[in-house]
Amino acid sequence: MDWIVLVGVGLLAGTLGSLLGLGGGFLVVPALILLKALDPRLATGTSVAVIVPTMLVALWRRGVQGHVEWGLAWQLALGAVAGAFVGSWLAGRLDPLVIRRTFAVVLVGLAALLAFKD
Repeated sequence: MDWIVLVGVGLLAGTLGSLLGLGGGFLVVPALILLKALDPRLATGTSVAVIVPTMLVALWRRGVQGHVEWGLAWQLALGAVAGAFVGSWLAGRLDPLVIRRTFAVVLVGLAALLAFKD
């Protein structure tokens, strides 16, 4: 039964991640922490492994549909790659509780910004 729940979480994460451009980690990380009691560092690392194939499929489909602004994507990718190195380095040094709370604050903050932006 446990694997069915995880496949369902993956299906929902892939659908919403692709639809909304969220990558799926917004759902996978909390699900792994809450359902599997994973350390946040392990949950985020596992989420990254899930996001890569999801992102490739979504990129292919969005690219075919003409829904990618490639110039902006390359500029953002430069910063994101550098940020991935920094974030991975920090993940190995921060307390799991700090990571979990930071994740929650970022989600709530971004949700508030999106909800109240006109």
